[in-house]
Amino acid sequence: MKEIFEYSAQIAARIVENGGEISRAEECVIRICKSAGAKNINVFIIPSLIFASARFDGKRYTSFKRIYKTDLNLGALEQANSDSRALCEGKKAGRVDYNYPILLRYFATALATGSFCIYFGGTALDAVFSGIIGIAAEILPLFKIRLNLFSKTLIDSTVCGVLAFLPQTAGIAAHPDKIMTGTIMLLIPGMSVGNAMKDMMSGDIIAGILQITEAFVTAFAIVLGYAGALLIFNGG
Repeated sequence: MKEIFEYSAQIAARIVENGGEISRAEECVIRICKSAGAKNINVFIIPSLIFASARFDGKRYTSFKRIYKTDLNLGALEQANSDSRALCEGKKAGRVDYNYPILLRYFATALATGSFCIYFGGTALDAVFSGIIGIAAEILPLFKIRLNLFSKTLIDSTVCGVLAFLPQTAGIAAHPDKIMTGTIMLLIPGMSVGNAMKDMMSGDIIAGILQITEAFVTAFAIVLGYAGALLIFNGG
């Protein structure tokens, strides 16, 4: 029973780490423990910590886990949900292949940034540069050591902002503002805000507020990065 309880906490941690809702992670622990016959189940999760407690056959088990959030990964979320359902049903979980080919990731990144660039008024040439910079932002994490969310976002936004001005500096008829508009969409924490609103509406007020605060900190890092690029090339 202890292994099942610990595994349920691990699945919940994976859900939060890969961008899932707090309420879904809490429900995951509760459902798995109930399916194993647990009583008096208590779960409290915030974006950086899991506390879970349950009683199996008169014996109380408790688990604390520190959560280190990573990038959004819908494939890893699907794997965690699959593991949770299989454990509740007493079946063997299938494997979800979420290791997307690197070229596909680069293509999707370039397509997204280029499309947003055109949507907000950029030209086809702006979209091409926006796509190239988006790929550079995708490659950039491979060269970074362990950094917190604010530092990573600040570096990404600064690099994207500086690169957006290079075509114009080289004499190419491009629009840095449109290029930056396309690349900034990669960094905006839209899903974090959506998850925070869902959690607050479902009663997880503390978790929702913490996620909203994290989104504001991320947005502030984005502003600083792009503002720094503007100051460098426009002199204020």
